[in-house]
Amino acid sequence: MNPLDDYFNDIISSVNKVIEDYIKGDIKELYEASYYLFKAGGKRLRPLILVSSSDLVGGERERAYLAGAAVEVLHTFTLIHDDIMDQDTLRRGMPTVHVKFGIPMAILAGDLLHAKAFQILNDSVKGLPSEKITKAFQIFTESIIIISEGQTLDMQFEGRNDVSEDEYMDMISKKTAKLFSASAALGGLIGGGDYKEVESLGKYGLYLGIAFQIIDDILGLTSTEEELGKPIYSDIREGKKTILVIKALKEAKEDERKIILMTLGNRKATREELSRAADIIRSYSLNYAYDLADRYYAMAIEALRSVRWRNEIAGKALNYLAEFTIKRRK
Repeated sequence: MNPLDDYFNDIISSVNKVIEDYIKGDIKELYEASYYLFKAGGKRLRPLILVSSSDLVGGERERAYLAGAAVEVLHTFTLIHDDIMDQDTLRRGMPTVHVKFGIPMAILAGDLLHAKAFQILNDSVKGLPSEKITKAFQIFTESIIIISEGQTLDMQFEGRNDVSEDEYMDMISKKTAKLFSASAALGGLIGGGDYKEVESLGKYGLYLGIAFQIIDDILGLTSTEEELGKPIYSDIREGKKTILVIKALKEAKEDERKIILMTLGNRKATREELSRAADIIRSYSLNYAYDLADRYYAMAIEALRSVRWRNEIAGKALNYLAEFTIKRRK
């Protein structure tokens, strides 16, 4: 058993309780749709990062639980809308919100969670100095803007076969890593860290989020549907330009490149065709993608070391969360 289990379980149960308390209302279907994905589980990585970052600099737990719930509610809002845009039918092994409740209700559920995230964040910063409250909302609002930009780039890339590695890195920094960064920075800010510590924690979250997305892209080509909680090879079917696809398109032989391009974005592709394309992509890109994720993991750990630890277990927790991200390959 991981010695940090009790530490993590306490955070997760407390954040889950906050979410349950806030996502309630009289219009039954709306709140059922809004709360649906929370019941399906999830790793709660962003709240774990936020609360651990707050603990690291000596923050108050109750305030951190609220802020952690705010980022998880915001994250879930993005998942609901992402699934609609990507036409995904499974999330965490369950029918997606729009499949279960219909697209109009799913959009409304996402809108509700977006507003609830701000409500919870507002409650988390009550009593702090005004400049910290302003900074907290700046971090939170900026993350939504940048996530929206990243999602747009991801969609635009689906129609292109010339996406560069630099463009991919910029996209995942915005779409995925920004909320990791905001979570760590918010934890440091409301926990009482100084400017440099908040900045370093933001870098830790950013690098960790980049590593997380690279590993996520790898798992999309190496895991089973049961492990993923969504259809296997969905990234290929949707035409996603992951680091693996970009590398393979650059390195593959012409006939292999044609097989990849015939399958990318082809929603009518058979399982056999998808599997064949995945085999080619893996052969050219898997080790490269792992090495890239490892580099960003190391950068995250280096950023974390620059913060003065007031709480040893919190530092160990943040180290472990970075390690866990990389070890999801197993």
